[in-house]
Amino acid sequence: MEHQTTTIVRFVSTKNKAFKAETAVIEDALSRMGQRILNLAKMYAPVDSGDLVADGRLDQNGAEVTISFGGLSVPYARRRHYENNLHPNTKFYLERAGDQITKQGLDLK
Repeated sequence: MEHQTTTIVRFVSTKNKAFKAETAVIEDALSRMGQRILNLAKMYAPVDSGDLVADGRLDQNGAEVTISFGGLSVPYARRRHYENNLHPNTKFYLERAGDQITKQGLDLK
């Protein structure tokens, strides 16, 4: 009876590794950019009790970054973004922060 020998050859694409590395760099840069937007939005946001500023958060799923304010504890967040007769300079706090940081661009360092 003859012995059969099996040889397994695995091909590892360097392109796949490079793609993963590049994706990780971009996701990291987006995370840092999102954090900068969140920090600036907290500085621009109106402060009364501090609940609105404390509720700002960043969520990331891969290359998708979401910055948000509001929820059950701060149901007025959306209204304060668009309306604030007492302190009109705080209107559009999240939008202004996003615009300012976006103009500076991604930090890939």
